[in-house]
Amino acid sequence: MNWIFLALLAPLFWIFSNYVDKYSLERYVKGIFDFLFFSTLTAWLFTPALVFLFGFPTLTWFSVVPILLGMALIYSYGFYGKALQEGETSRLVILFQLVPVLTLILAFLFFEQTISSKEFTAFFFVLMGAVIISVERFGVRAIFTKGAKWIMVDIVMWSVIFLIADFMLTKMSFTDFLILDTFGTALAGLPLLLIPAMRKQIVYGIKTAVPQKYRWFVLNNFFDFFGQMSLKGALSLSSSAGLVTVIIQVQSFYGIVLGYILTMVLPSIFREDTSKKALGKKIIGALIMFLGVALLLL
Repeated sequence: MNWIFLALLAPLFWIFSNYVDKYSLERYVKGIFDFLFFSTLTAWLFTPALVFLFGFPTLTWFSVVPILLGMALIYSYGFYGKALQEGETSRLVILFQLVPVLTLILAFLFFEQTISSKEFTAFFFVLMGAVIISVERFGVRAIFTKGAKWIMVDIVMWSVIFLIADFMLTKMSFTDFLILDTFGTALAGLPLLLIPAMRKQIVYGIKTAVPQKYRWFVLNNFFDFFGQMSLKGALSLSSSAGLVTVIIQVQSFYGIVLGYILTMVLPSIFREDTSKKALGKKIIGALIMFLGVALLLL
């Protein structure tokens, strides 16, 4: 199978996952902590399956780190979920193009990696596109669009997670890291039960859960799983990981198109701003950010 097809397929699965998250949050979830807890349930099935396929991981002192990263990833979904509750999915998804650039900056600050003039120019492009998408003017004031401040926190957390994960993969095999990281995502729900207010919401979410809630969360996890598999397939077939990373940024444009279609077909469920002005801002911002990421990675 052609690697370009797989690289284009992965973000298509992920953008469906983003809109399923949006739908679940509005229809079935009782709150952010309920959302986080249900996001961990499938990992309890994936962890033993991975152990069966690849064997029990070699345990060292470093093994704690991927477990903590898996937990941190789940907690980052709290900010992601809050952003989806407040803002437009298509506008927020575009901002994830900030992740590779912010990861590079963090590597410069904490690991003393150098930044070239090309990388600095790429950062400027991505930042300019992010401003176009996430900032609105009201008279003489400029404010963030709804949900943007929450998604920025999520982006910072993801960048830190990716940077540490990249370092840890020099200390252990990919399969050991994958198993321990998945186990961490499963464990992330347990500390939430120790805090009374969180436990109350989670228990209420479980008691009132209808079968559709479980089905949507399982479907969402499979979308993410197939997206990850498509990405890994593209990476294994392509000679350039950087080119694959650039191509998957097409997720931004998938988000704009799918948001428009869902708003037209299911306006009672999905409500995106489909005016020419809003669509123009999203497309221009996404294109500028895409050019920045391409310059950074190619």
